Amino acid sequence: MKKYPSIEQFRNVIRTVKTNHDYQGKDEKGESVYSHNSNYPTLKFKGTVKLHGTNAGIVKYPDGKIEFQSRERVLELESDNAGFMNKMHLLDFDKFFNKLSFNEFGAIYGEWCGGNVQKGVAINGLEKMFVIFGVKVDDEWVEIPEAFKDEENKIFNINQFKTSEVEIDFNSPELIQNRLIELTIDVENECPVGKHFGNIGIGEGIVFTSVDFPDLKFKSKGEKHSASKVKVLNEIDVVAMESINEFVELSVTENRLKQGLEVLKENGISIETKSIGEFLRWIVTDILKEEKDTLETSGLDEKKVKGAIVNKARFWFLNNF
Repeated sequence: MKKYPSIEQFRNVIRTVKTNHDYQGKDEKGESVYSHNSNYPTLKFKGTVKLHGTNAGIVKYPDGKIEFQSRERVLELESDNAGFMNKMHLLDFDKFFNKLSFNEFGAIYGEWCGGNVQKGVAINGLEKMFVIFGVKVDDEWVEIPEAFKDEENKIFNINQFKTSEVEIDFNSPELIQNRLIELTIDVENECPVGKHFGNIGIGEGIVFTSVDFPDLKFKSKGEKHSASKVKVLNEIDVVAMESINEFVELSVTENRLKQGLEVLKENGISIETKSIGEFLRWIVTDILKEEKDTLETSGLDEKKVKGAIVNKARFWFLNNF
């Protein structure tokens, strides 16, 4: 069995991108070393409709064996999942797999949906369908071939339906959050897949996949589906975020950062990576003391301001000591 991986939430992808970027390898003890010494990347993500059904997959091995599976198990005709294998095993999937060249396996993943698979969405009540949303060759994701569909047999390609694109700057990922919410609400209010088949109604949400690193995926859905385990994204105050950035730009100056190094030296602290904690503490304390009135007047969240100060000061320290 070749399981389809769980799709993370936005915050998990932020953490993964930052951790991978900061990873510097292993030290002499074999322990991982992390250092933030360059800006985080800006990545493009493609959004596809998240369908409310059940995860399904078809895997073919070099010996010709084909497995039909749910998210958690290999299916049997007598132990099916919402009728998926009983419908799909009758079809010729060689026309799909012949387009893939693999050594270990080829896998087609999608959502088995419609009919009575799930309730409360626009695709409920439509004839059951298999909508392909992922193709893996050996252990690598590949772009879904346009020909991966057979509408006569109710097999569709997720890219046939409405898609979206966003660029996420992982130095300030919060600033994209309202756009993600906006796109998600559009799908929730009117499911593009349901609309395609003449059923107007609500959709579940969107799956966002990195164009360049397809293992990076996250899901976003609206409040009407809050009964599930997927958490709803919270809207943020973009003006406040921009104000925090402006405050940091004005207060975390080159002179103050250099002064921080001088303070370390005056206190007999060597300028090296292990001293960064002392450096950051001094910078934050100095700014909050000198800019206390400005911060109080602005009404900015002090915790978020501290975090932004630390991020900028850490980056400078690692590139200048």
